[in-house]
Amino acid sequence: MGSMGGNTLGFNRILKQCSDELRKPSLLPGDPVDGDEPAAKCGEFFETGDGKQWLDGQFERVGAELEELLDRIGYFAPDAKRVLVGYPRLVPEDTTKCQTAAPGQTQLPLADIPQDALPVLDQIQRRLNDAMKKAAANAEGGADFVDLYAHTGANTACDGADRGIGGLLEESQLELLGTKIPWYAHPNVKGRDIQAKQVATKIEEVLNR
Repeated sequence: MGSMGGNTLGFNRILKQCSDELRKPSLLPGDPVDGDEPAAKCGEFFETGDGKQWLDGQFERVGAELEELLDRIGYFAPDAKRVLVGYPRLVPEDTTKCQTAAPGQTQLPLADIPQDALPVLDQIQRRLNDAMKKAAANAEGGADFVDLYAHTGANTACDGADRGIGGLLEESQLELLGTKIPWYAHPNVKGRDIQAKQVATKIEEVLNR
């Protein structure tokens, strides 16, 4: 069981492309895809020209690396039951939710990312989910896929008290040198439990075949 694809895709860089706040050196590793392009135009950037070309190339890498991962597991552990775990949904269908801070928070869930870019981010995540699902389906000998995206639409980063994803700049429970580290859109406690249940259900299904 495992998950892979978000880092290969460069999701941190995508987020930085869409946010002036996240471009600050102290926040998130990596650089925006193109620092000369304004964050306010990141939706357009990823749908046309150089941004689209970069994104298409990244998805080619994701597909190839997922295929190699599953093939290697199958080669070295031919009796293993392979389970690929997808990513939870980040952006809700109703993006107006992202314009309100969660209870007890002052920052918006997705910081200063423009609202018109949020559907683009969601489409990128859908595309990643589809790539992972396809890799599992096409793996020689078969592999299973845990579709977290499909089961977390009511627990996105913008779902207030029901959020299963911590806001980009929301303080997490982790500290580094006495400073709280933001969630950076990673699963919080609620999200952890939701995902664990989905994964456990799939593993039980696979083992009981």
